[in-house]
Amino acid sequence: MSPRSSPILVPPRYATPFVVRRKFQGILGKRRAEENLEVLTQAHAAYVGLKENASLIRGRGANVFTQWVGDPDALGSALLLRAVLKSLGAKEVRILTGSLGHPQNYKLVELANLTLHNPNAGRLRTGLHCMVDTSPPLGMTNTTGVDPVSEYFFVADHHADPADVEENCGLKKVKRVLLPFVGLEVGSTSAFMTVVAAAFEVLEQLTAAEKAAAALGIYTDTSALLHGATPLDFKMFEVLTRTEETQVILDELRDYRVPPEWHLYRAAAFRNQEVTGAVRVAPVGFVREEHRDVIAEVANELLRVEGTSIGIAIGVTTRGIEVSIRADSRLLEQDQQRIVRVIDYLLETAFPGVSGFKHDRQPPHRVEGGACVPLTPDQRAEWRLEARSRVAGNGPVLAHCKELARMLVAALHDLEALEPVEMDGLLSAVGAREKIPVDETPGRRKRSTASRGRKRANQS
Repeated sequence: MSPRSSPILVPPRYATPFVVRRKFQGILGKRRAEENLEVLTQAHAAYVGLKENASLIRGRGANVFTQWVGDPDALGSALLLRAVLKSLGAKEVRILTGSLGHPQNYKLVELANLTLHNPNAGRLRTGLHCMVDTSPPLGMTNTTGVDPVSEYFFVADHHADPADVEENCGLKKVKRVLLPFVGLEVGSTSAFMTVVAAAFEVLEQLTAAEKAAAALGIYTDTSALLHGATPLDFKMFEVLTRTEETQVILDELRDYRVPPEWHLYRAAAFRNQEVTGAVRVAPVGFVREEHRDVIAEVANELLRVEGTSIGIAIGVTTRGIEVSIRADSRLLEQDQQRIVRVIDYLLETAFPGVSGFKHDRQPPHRVEGGACVPLTPDQRAEWRLEARSRVAGNGPVLAHCKELARMLVAALHDLEALEPVEMDGLLSAVGAREKIPVDETPGRRKRSTASRGRKRANQS
């Protein structure tokens, strides 16, 4: 990227600690305001920036882009930003989400009475462009398929690194991001947007279901406030759930049900998984669009298996070939942060330019990543996914997922050969791949030839 005379992400103007404390002490209390001072300084800059640009907002429409596949943190953040923009005089605010892939998200949209619009056909052509829980430019990583825009009004995201966003915006010819709040040091974007909405005194204008949706965003992105949560996440979750009505709705959202097909996906994934050292790769096969979040859930479940540091799930949807990666470095004794470098290498090698990658900045360095590679015309013609009724079945789709699984394991072995220190504790010796065949008789597992040979040797 050629050097620019001025940044694309225009740095906000920050107030002094005294001004920030004075603004937020009434909302959080003196102690909480002090321990959240750094992120509250950014929240204050967001408050001032939006207020100073009220003339741009008043009487005008706004588009709030989320990730293509909406999740609770993105949808909760969008609801809060919509309330703020409306309070500043926005005529219409549309939340733009391409699809929903998880039963919990469908329930959230239903209870909060949300109307979602297509990110391309449903956007307001003259509206201000905003993004929450993802960063510009549109058309990359988790917004693949969204038509790009050249200027952004407001962005709030706790995932991406500001330097990476600046570089990607330069590559994709984004002219300016007026109010950028990227790489927020908080567990969820919803927590940041909640405190900004509290500064505008609009929280009480939200319905109980809308508050529950925002609270769910905090809850899910911090793994039930147990992973990566900051004091601001805890406090904003408390603020949002003070009423019994909100708590009841939140309980209903957390107690979601999954369709029967999800168990077929899980069964196929664990039946076909390949295990090498502390790495598990599970081909899922064909996944319907309305079930696509099961790919990420399979990756989460792989990581919960004892002795696993990296779990990878591979599936095919009508959108493309989708890969979800979860990793946790707690099994690595030293230099736990190298797990980040391993996943970064894996995604960039296998899916250059299309991977979505994020990781926690504090130990134990839990990593989440993924990619969606569009299908080729030949694959669409051969697989005829739109006409498929079966899920996670045998055939060319599953065979392709299995081949990708072997390629990913091979990429990890390549890294082990190049940088053995990086892979220490993650892979066993090359070729020592564990297979998990299942006998036709329920409850019995076939023994490998090697294990039968060991038994004969012991008997002799």
